[in-house]
Amino acid sequence: MVDTIVLRINNLHQYPKILEALRKENQGQYSYVKDSPHDQEVVDIETGEICKDRFLQIKQVHYADTGKTFTSYRNRVLTPSYYYLVYSVRVDRDYVEMNFSIPKYIYGTNIMQFVPHNFEEHPYSNEDLDSLEFNADITYERLMVFIDNFMNHWFKDIEIDKEDIEINGLDLCYNQYFKSTEDSLKYLDYQKRIKKKYLKKTTKNKVDWETSIFLSNARYAAKIYHKGSEYAKPKGDRQHHLAMNKKLGKEHFEVESKYEEGVMVREGLEDTANRILRYEISFKKSYISYLFKKYLFARDCTAWQQAQKDYKEVNRVVKKIRENRIKGLSIYHLEKQYRNFSPEKRVYHKAYSKILNRSNTFRLAITETDRRENESLNACLRDNKGNFEPPKAALFTKELLNEMFKVFLNFKEEFRISSMDKFTDTTKRVIAYNSDVEKYNKNLPKGSKERKTRISETYINGILMLLQTHSFDELVRLKIISARTKYNYIKALDKIGLSKNHLAVDSVEIEKSEDFAEYHEMLN
Repeated sequence: MVDTIVLRINNLHQYPKILEALRKENQGQYSYVKDSPHDQEVVDIETGEICKDRFLQIKQVHYADTGKTFTSYRNRVLTPSYYYLVYSVRVDRDYVEMNFSIPKYIYGTNIMQFVPHNFEEHPYSNEDLDSLEFNADITYERLMVFIDNFMNHWFKDIEIDKEDIEINGLDLCYNQYFKSTEDSLKYLDYQKRIKKKYLKKTTKNKVDWETSIFLSNARYAAKIYHKGSEYAKPKGDRQHHLAMNKKLGKEHFEVESKYEEGVMVREGLEDTANRILRYEISFKKSYISYLFKKYLFARDCTAWQQAQKDYKEVNRVVKKIRENRIKGLSIYHLEKQYRNFSPEKRVYHKAYSKILNRSNTFRLAITETDRRENESLNACLRDNKGNFEPPKAALFTKELLNEMFKVFLNFKEEFRISSMDKFTDTTKRVIAYNSDVEKYNKNLPKGSKERKTRISETYINGILMLLQTHSFDELVRLKIISARTKYNYIKALDKIGLSKNHLAVDSVEIEKSEDFAEYHEMLN
C-alpha cells in the first residue's frame, strides 16, 4: 500500500563514502562539471581546469532573484530487480535524495504491491492478508524494516545517523481488480461523474483525462487511473520490461499472456494491468506536516489545546472581516469584536495559524530538543506576541502514517461505486425498512416525538429513475434538483442501505474487488 518514497540523507559532507557506494561502472554519462560531488579535486581552483565525471547527469539551475547558480547531480543505478534507482545530489544543500517505487525496487513492477504475500515468510493468516484495513495497519512496521534493509544493502559499511535520514515524501496506493478491461474502464467513467468532496464546483484542480482522474492542490496529488493504459505508454513499464528481457536474453518479466489451444494458462503483466484501477495519493512534505501539526503535535499539551479553541473562535471573526472587505461591506463591528478578544486569544490565534502551516522534516530519529519542542506549545513559543521557533524535525511515526491512511481511505471511499439492486429488490428494501419503522413506533409511548416516518416506494423509485442517467452531482449541476434535494435523496437512500454512488441501471453488473482477495488469488 506504499509505492514511491522520497528518502533523503542529510549532512552529506559527513558521509563522503555514500556517493562512492552509489557509483556504478558503465552507468550515467560523460558530462563537463565544475563541482563533482564524487571528486572535489576535479577542478583546479587556480587554473579553473574542468575534468570529466562519467557517472553523473548534470543539471544547472539559475535563480534570477539571487543571481546564484546551483548544480544538481543525477544518476540512476540498475537494481537486482532490474529497476532503475534514481538519485540526485545537491552539494549546496548538503544532501543526497533517492526517489523510487518500493514495489518496483523489490519486484520490478508495481502491479505487485507492498503487502505480505503467501510466498514470503510472515505470521499472518490468509483472512488477515485479504483485509485492506489490516494491510494498512501493518504497513508502518514493514516500511521501517524495508528502509533498514535498503540502507544496509547500499551503505552497509557506512554508519549513518538516523537523525540524518528523512522521509521527504510518500505515496499511498491501492490496486483494485476487475474481471475485464471493459469493467474497469466502465467503473472509471462513472467515477468521473462524481464531484470530489471539499472541491468547489468551479475548481480547476480536478482533471478528467480519458483513462484517469487527477486531483491536486498545494499539499498533495490524488489520482485514479487505468493501470493498463499507463503500463502501455511509450515510456511506460511495458517498454522497460521488454528491454530488460532482451538484455537478459530471457523472459524475466512475463509481459504477454500465454495461451494453449486458445485457453489462457498464464496471465501476463499487460493483461493484468488492464484489469486494474489504481488509487494513489502523493503526500508532499507540506501535507504530512499539516497532518502532524493538526493531529499529533503537542496533543497532550493544554496550552496547544487552548490555542486550537482560541484559533477557531478568533478565526471566525477574521474570516468574516476578510470576506466583507472583498464584498465591500462594513467591517466596523467585526473589527471591534476582534479588538475585544483578549491579548492571549489573539496570540494563540497567530501562533496556531503559523505552526499549523509551517512545514518541517520527518526523520527516523530526532534529538531530545526536537522531541520536547514537538510535545509542548510553550517549548517553541518565544514571546507574548505569538512568535515561535518551530521544531527542526519530527519523528515519522506509525500514528502519523495512520493519519495519512485515513486521508487515503476516505479518498478511495469517496469514489466507491456500488451496483444498484434491481427495482424489485429495492422495493423489498423499502418494505423491510417500513416494517422496522412500524415496530419501532409501536413500542414508543403515546405522544412521543421520536416517531420515525415511513418511506414512500414511489419516492425511492423516482430517485432511482433520475440516477439511471446522471449522478447526484450532475443533477445539481444541470439544475434538475437543488443541493438541498440532493441531501434529502442521499439521506433517503442511506435509510434503506444504499449509497449515493450507486449505479441505478439494472443491466450493469461490475465485478470488482474491495480488498486483497482477488490480488492474492491471482498470484496463487
